[in-house]
Amino acid sequence: MPEIVREFILDAEVSYWNVDRDNVLSLRSLFTFLQEAAIRHADQCGAGARAMEAHGESWVLHRMDVAVARYPHYEEPFKVVTWSTGVRGFKGFRDFRCYSGDELVAQGSSIWLYFTMATKSLCRVPKDVADGFPSKPDEVFSPSLERIRLEPPAPGAAETRVSVRYSDYDGNRHVNNTAYLDFLQTALAAGGHSVRPASVKVQFLREIPLGIGEVSVALEQRGPALAFGLGGPSGLYATGSLE
Repeated sequence: MPEIVREFILDAEVSYWNVDRDNVLSLRSLFTFLQEAAIRHADQCGAGARAMEAHGESWVLHRMDVAVARYPHYEEPFKVVTWSTGVRGFKGFRDFRCYSGDELVAQGSSIWLYFTMATKSLCRVPKDVADGFPSKPDEVFSPSLERIRLEPPAPGAAETRVSVRYSDYDGNRHVNNTAYLDFLQTALAAGGHSVRPASVKVQFLREIPLGIGEVSVALEQRGPALAFGLGGPSGLYATGSLE
């Protein structure tokens, strides 16, 4: 078993499938790199996807606050450094720093919820799982992430409908969180907005289950920020803010 370390480093490169039509890292791929680093570190700590499946429990991403200084281009090196910033009750907290060479290109904080897969209800993180995450509680990019209010766009805001594809679903039989960012970037392009925001704050409210054919992304300008809401037949799936 590999040695458990406080920081996990994912060394990668911006591949062709990671870029958009301008050969620049897509929003979905950025969040995919973050998710992959988090999952691999959790696996290393004995609390990742394989271990939790055996216990009938899992983590689900709840909130993220990510700042992007620059979106790297095709074939640039891309490194994600991630660590736990603590576990409290049914919540796990994690930070990320992303580099291209020595350049800090993105950083962020996240909150994950621990739940029972059979009933999909929240449960307290077991002590042995919490103890398996060596943490760095003083190195947090967004310490107020729990308290940030992310109000959805007002009724009547401009909406873009986006199809949900087979490839958007993951092993939990719901749309993967990273696909939400793909839907969002599609709506940004359709609405004539910048497709590469410098700041992304998002709260995932509920899963998009099997059988959903499309989602609707609403956008509303609020001063320098752009509020968004991603919804469907059962209500809002996610809400957030961009700058």
